Amino acid sequence: MKKTLNILVLCAAALTFAACAQTSRSVQTSKSVKTGKSVKRDIGMSSSFDEVQGKAWVLDELVRESGGTAIINRQKLDADGFGDAYTLMVDTERISGKGAPNRYFSPYTLGPDQKISINPIAGTLMASLVEPEGLKEREYYSLLEQVNQWQLTGGKLKLYSKTPNGEPVILIYTAKDQ
Repeated sequence: MKKTLNILVLCAAALTFAACAQTSRSVQTSKSVKTGKSVKRDIGMSSSFDEVQGKAWVLDELVRESGGTAIINRQKLDADGFGDAYTLMVDTERISGKGAPNRYFSPYTLGPDQKISINPIAGTLMASLVEPEGLKEREYYSLLEQVNQWQLTGGKLKLYSKTPNGEPVILIYTAKDQ
């Protein structure tokens, strides 16, 4: 009887250990290079926001739910002198970048489940002589102000937004050095 009880205790301990070992493999804890705080992330899920911060991002696509996709022709923008139009930098407290032609910035707040809220945009007030790629600077700022979620997949940063009419829009960025 005592031998059976010992075997049952050992089996229970082995099952508990196996469950803990499985959990530690699926969740990784590391220190953020930017903040020094411990960050937990599920290895199989989306990336930490730390991977978004500290990089220069360029807008490549604007995808509307209605089916309209605007592809930003970066080669044409470079050739026309607008290579830095529709860019985004993310630091630990705010976003910044360049519209067309103005520089902008705004604080943001992160929430759970990849939620993000961007405060109203502030920036310089130069007159725009050209609207590269047919995207008005004010429309770009408005879409940024309506962003409510982010996702980093395959090196692409996706910001989920909506138009003033409520139509869902995805702004898709690529890291500038890629």
